[in-house]
Amino acid sequence: MSSAAPEGEPPRRAGSRAAAKARTHENLLDAGLAVFADRGYGAASVEEIARRAGVSVGSVYAHFSSKEKLFLALIERRADREFAAAETELADGFDAVLPALDRRLREEADSDHLAMLGAEAWLYAVRSTEFGEGLAAHQARVQQVVAGLVATERERRGVAWSLDDSEVAAVVDALYRGLVQQRRLRPESVADDLFGRTLTALLRGLEVPPPG
Repeated sequence: MSSAAPEGEPPRRAGSRAAAKARTHENLLDAGLAVFADRGYGAASVEEIARRAGVSVGSVYAHFSSKEKLFLALIERRADREFAAAETELADGFDAVLPALDRRLREEADSDHLAMLGAEAWLYAVRSTEFGEGLAAHQARVQQVVAGLVATERERRGVAWSLDDSEVAAVVDALYRGLVQQRRLRPESVADDLFGRTLTALLRGLEVPPPG
């Protein structure tokens, strides 16, 4: 009698393995976020991340080749989620997305883990050439996506701006990061809707009057 598995069973097993691997991947990122925020990048260890995630050290390296790669993946995950949300919200127009942008800035500035993650990323980037290159590549990707969103808004308005889309994206990115840091240090200095109001004023000020 044949001992072959019933038809369809291997795909289910493969799917189950893939789902388990994806869950472990996410658990490791969640654990990394907590450990990096608590310890700082330099003091954080792969061993502690593994313990926090409930897996072996070997499992960490099976998903990420180094602590640095895990850290960058953590930053990428957050960016991916932000991009997806922004693209969905922009479908209803620029004005509709402003409250969500303000809310995300507040959440990042007011969250111990998120604020520390951003600070740790920048600090380690200026100390490590290799990590700095990885973070620079991530930031270039962020600005490229933001530039695409900026171009969509410019075309929707039917206007020209005095800066090109990539320059506007760089300014918007810097404004966001700066306000996060400022609110973290002095919450009263950054109103809940300051980012959105500043973006509105910025884009209005960039509009080039039509000729004639």
